Amino acid sequence: MSRFLDALHSGRVLLMDGAMGTELQKAGLRDGECGELWNLTYSERVAGIHRAYVDAGAEVLLTNTFQANGAALARWERQADCRAIHSAAAEIARAASALGGFVLTDVGPAAGDGLPLSGHPMADGVLFETFSSDDVWSCVRAACVPASHPLLISLSYLRGQNGELQTPSSHAPEWFAQHATLQGVAALGVNCGRDIGMDETIEIVRRYRSVTDLPLFARPNAGTPKRKGKRWVYPLTPEALAACLPELFEAGVRMVGGCCGTTPAHIAACKPIIDTWNGGGLRRFE
Repeated sequence: MSRFLDALHSGRVLLMDGAMGTELQKAGLRDGECGELWNLTYSERVAGIHRAYVDAGAEVLLTNTFQANGAALARWERQADCRAIHSAAAEIARAASALGGFVLTDVGPAAGDGLPLSGHPMADGVLFETFSSDDVWSCVRAACVPASHPLLISLSYLRGQNGELQTPSSHAPEWFAQHATLQGVAALGVNCGRDIGMDETIEIVRRYRSVTDLPLFARPNAGTPKRKGKRWVYPLTPEALAACLPELFEAGVRMVGGCCGTTPAHIAACKPIIDTWNGGGLRRFE
C-alpha cells in the first residue's frame, strides 16, 4: 500500500488545498488565458499559491493541471506542451509541499484526444475531478498511470427536474459509489456543482457511505457565486465552511478541501477543526 493510501486509511482526516483557478486570477491570470501554461511561464506565481495553501495547513496539494490535456490546450495551439506542463506542475507542487505532504495530479473532464495521461513520479496519485457522467470510467481505464499511483474520482452534482441529487447524466450518488468499488478506485469524492451547497454535499457523502466502504472526500465550493462588476463573489466565508466540517466528518469524510472560490483563508479556518477531530476531541469514525 502506498504512503498516501496508508494516510487515507489511517482514521485521520487529511486537509487538502483550495481553489487554484480563482487564486491564479488574483495573481494576474487574464480572461481567456490558459492557467495551466503558467506552470511553464509563471512557475513562481503557481508555486506561491501552493505555498500559501501549505502555510494554511494543507497536507494534500493538487497540481495546476485541471485542463492540461490535448483537447483543451488545442485552443492555444499548445497540445505539444501537455507533457511538459504536467511535469512542471508536479515539480512545482512537490517543491512547495510540506514535509510528509502529498501531491495529486489533477485531471479535469476532457473531450476527444484529451486523455490518456501518464502519472508523474513526483505525484502520489491521480485525481479525476468535476466529472459529471459515466464517461469517467473510460477515462480511468484509458489513463496510463503506474500501479503505485492510486486513482481518485470526484463527481459534480445538481438538482434534477425531480429535485433529486444527480449528475447531469442523471446518475445518483449511490450508482457512482457502487461502480467506484468495481472499478478499483482508491477514494471517491464530491466537488463543485450547480447550486450545490454544504447541505447537499453532506447528503451526497452520506449516500456514498450507505453503499461503499471506500475512503470519501469532499471539496465544496465557497457557495454559489454572484457577478459583481468584473469578478465573481463567493458568499461562503472561511468560518462558515469550517463550521460545517464536523457534520462532514460524521458523514464519513476522510479528506476535505475546497473547490471554486475557496482560498488559503478557508483552508486555514479548517485546520484547527481538523486538528481537534484528529486529536480525539470530536467523535471519530472507525
